[in-house]
Amino acid sequence: MKITKIETIALTVPLLRPAVIASGSASTGFHVLIRIHTDAGLIGLGEASPIASTDADTPGSIVEVISKRIAPRLAGCDPRRMQECLALIYTAIPGNQCAKAGVDIALHDLVGKALGVPVYQLLGGRCRDAINVIEADIWIDTPEAMATMAKEAASRGVSAFEIKIGKDPAVDLRRVAAIQKAVGPEARLRIDCNEGYAAGTELRVLRAMEALDLVYIEQPVPRWDIDGMRRLADALDTPICADQGAYTPQDVMRLLSCGAADLICIKIPKSGLFHASTINAICETAGVRCTLGSMLPLGLGAAAIHHFAIAMRNVDVEMGGVYGSPLDYFVDDIVQTSTVAADGAIRLSDAPGLGVSVDEEKIARYRRT
Repeated sequence: MKITKIETIALTVPLLRPAVIASGSASTGFHVLIRIHTDAGLIGLGEASPIASTDADTPGSIVEVISKRIAPRLAGCDPRRMQECLALIYTAIPGNQCAKAGVDIALHDLVGKALGVPVYQLLGGRCRDAINVIEADIWIDTPEAMATMAKEAASRGVSAFEIKIGKDPAVDLRRVAAIQKAVGPEARLRIDCNEGYAAGTELRVLRAMEALDLVYIEQPVPRWDIDGMRRLADALDTPICADQGAYTPQDVMRLLSCGAADLICIKIPKSGLFHASTINAICETAGVRCTLGSMLPLGLGAAAIHHFAIAMRNVDVEMGGVYGSPLDYFVDDIVQTSTVAADGAIRLSDAPGLGVSVDEEKIARYRRT
């Protein structure tokens, strides 16, 4: 079996409500559907879902990088020689992590289909049968509006909340307190500053937030400020989690060697299944737990996250929860079947690959022209 071509389709799907974080906002999700075609007729499906305010990738750059740099390298390769193909993907061009991750996901789907096994089997097999702790992102707004948003999510069975802050420290404290009051003390609350704070100047407000029994504090300072991350990790009792500073295995090695992170947030759409597995192994070796972020993918990206979560023992799905259905965030999805069951739990079948297929009518509807 040989790879014949890689197809890319840029998509835009509106969000149910604007996603506002410290570094920017969005009312529409931008995605790239990726199809790896083979001479055997099998097609691997993947997705890239860059976020403009946090990632260097754009839908246009992803299409360009895949068509001009990655696809020519993979043409004629046997996808079952996964390590060889993955090396070609990740050395094709510096950076451009979302483009690489999307092709990585499609390669895993393709090889799973070729071997007749689900992707989680390629990652080492199941370590859990289902995931019941689903998370919700609470976007920056007034304290009252954020509390209402969290209460609505809790009514759907959500028990883990990622509270977006980082714009105004004084108001941020009121935001988190209002959400805790709305959802109760048993809910798992974590804050995500999205690089919005400056180390040393916001330590007081973060210390005040610790009284609200936070699970962890995510990326409080800019990704380049490793020393600032280390100072906060030393000063605070609440674990410090690295996200934007932890794209690659090399990033994670630097963070852990400096004591700059107590947890690592793995995001499949930015690291791919291959690098995510490597990051998880590095962390497990160092005795550091991992959590899972999302970057708001559609159903293909969500399925990749779910396979990873089902397979990786060192990923703490209870601590922060796991991204559930894209329909909690978007007006629509592009997959025909979901990896999230009707009761809200994540359950995966034994279907080969990611176990999901796309709706061609919806691809045509949301195709970006």
